Amino acid sequence: MVDLIGWVQGLNGLVLALAIAGLLFVVEIGVPLPLAPGDLLLAIGGIAIAAGKISALEFIAIAMAAIVGGAILGREIFALLGWKRLLRVARPLRIEAPLERVASLLQQQGWRAVFTARLIPGLRVHTTEVAGVTELPRRTFIGGLVPAATVYVVAFVGLGAAFGRPILEIIKRAEHQFLLFGLPIIAAIALALILWRPAKRGLASIGPAAWANAWVLRLDSPGFVVIPACIGINFTGHLLAVQFHLPLFLDSTGTILCALIAGPWVGGSVGVITNLVTANSIDPNAAPYAAVSFAIGFAAGLAARQGWHRQPAGWLAMWAICFLLSAVISTPLNLITSDGHSGVALGDAIVDRLAKGLPLPVASLAGEAAIDLPDKLLAVGAAVLIYRALPHPAAVSPPFELDLATAFRFVFRSERWPAKLLVGSLCLLFFWLVIPFLLLYGYSVEVARSACRGQTQLPAWTGVRQKLKDGFLMSMVLLVWNVPPGLLSVLPQPAAVAGGVLGLFVGLLQPAIWSQYLSGGIRATFNVAAVARRVRFNLSLTLVVGALGLPLPTLGLLGVVGLVVGVLPALVYTSIVVSYLFGEYANLTNEVPPTAGQSSGVVQATRATLATGDHDQQS
Repeated sequence: MVDLIGWVQGLNGLVLALAIAGLLFVVEIGVPLPLAPGDLLLAIGGIAIAAGKISALEFIAIAMAAIVGGAILGREIFALLGWKRLLRVARPLRIEAPLERVASLLQQQGWRAVFTARLIPGLRVHTTEVAGVTELPRRTFIGGLVPAATVYVVAFVGLGAAFGRPILEIIKRAEHQFLLFGLPIIAAIALALILWRPAKRGLASIGPAAWANAWVLRLDSPGFVVIPACIGINFTGHLLAVQFHLPLFLDSTGTILCALIAGPWVGGSVGVITNLVTANSIDPNAAPYAAVSFAIGFAAGLAARQGWHRQPAGWLAMWAICFLLSAVISTPLNLITSDGHSGVALGDAIVDRLAKGLPLPVASLAGEAAIDLPDKLLAVGAAVLIYRALPHPAAVSPPFELDLATAFRFVFRSERWPAKLLVGSLCLLFFWLVIPFLLLYGYSVEVARSACRGQTQLPAWTGVRQKLKDGFLMSMVLLVWNVPPGLLSVLPQPAAVAGGVLGLFVGLLQPAIWSQYLSGGIRATFNVAAVARRVRFNLSLTLVVGALGLPLPTLGLLGVVGLVVGVLPALVYTSIVVSYLFGEYANLTNEVPPTAGQSSGVVQATRATLATGDHDQQS
């Protein structure tokens, strides 16, 4: 940075005044000089006056001549440019309307508007430009220019003369803070604007039909190898980042790759599972960020259905969306869990540095964005390159699909659904009495049983004895299944880590375990071969339904749905949605494929296709 104090001491008398006047003249013409703003130049002149190096009247006269002369010349230059040419430049920049408002103000209020605008920081020189292109009368312009320039010069020269060296030190500190904080913020804003355009174009290309289709889970891909491989890619990448303290996360490549292969729901579910596995092994803070991973996978899968991954422009749009989603969703989680830090050393250092002069949320967003920007670029690039190198088998026809939207909507299409949710909420409120809890759990089993039969209405709260029996038996079943993970979890490392991962695996097996109970009772739930057969029927189906069964009740507990209907009804609602999906899962994975029309949420394939698909999965 230029030593302004040394520069002032090195110039004397008229040389100093002419140097400052020359810079002021250039600025007033309309040439931006970021390192030599007019107020700083005038303050330097005031310091020189206080040091006795120049006469006050002499300096003020020279400065006034430079400012007034430069502004008048600038007005004439912009008058030659003309209003129409300026609008041609302004329209692509979308500043046509503000220019028209300023021009209207100048025309209506005349010299008073010129005087006011010339004293507003940031508008001083632009007032000259607008006055020129709108051909504001010269007398009107000069009538506002001269008194405004007088006030401006006297104020800043007097400030420099009164405070001398301290004022220059303050200005230098301000410049230093701007370089430290302002420039990174401006760069981040500029980058966000650059990325927002392709992201906006990409989102605009997704029509209503595509958004509706996003709720459909296609079950014709992928095979056994792809999903575990994608989870392994995520886990290995993040492990390397943690072990070698890399300035990256490296935990999204597999999520995006699986989204490209199998669609948004499978991609998002792989992201959720990765975070939960990571939280139980190498990074205890990873669990809350499952929401970020799901958003990235879902967005990438939705983009893949639009064919963005087939062209470079689509890659850029996918990168922009993944980056923005990750930065925006991660920032509040960082603020809640770790005082704005992301856990990556580089990002945390940026947060600590910026937080000294900026609000913590802004500093946290900047630190997160600094890591997410290259991280998501590497993730999208690697995922797309791997996807293009993989073989792509022909799609199954007719398609075999599950409409997840039905599970979320059927509650509100059922008869007397508010009363049924209210009963469930009361059971949840008094769960500590055990009987209400078992009754609610048994009701969830009844919802799954109804869905398995193809019914799309909430069951009645009748048959209390059967519901209590179902609730008790299913509680015991899940308790037994979780005994091995529980025992491992209380042992020293690495057994405790294995216990956490095994517990997560049991959670993902819940759809198959519930399906066994619905079809064969409590004994069938411990038929490991039958449970494995249901899992193998379609790994994508198991993964998505199992993954949804893990976070949905948590979302209800946090009041995400409860913002509208209340926390207790939200918990009941999410448990019903999960139970409905478990029932659909049981319907799909039964050994005898269901006939068309049995389940409203499923677009069934022919029996021959299903039988072939089941045989291929087992072979």
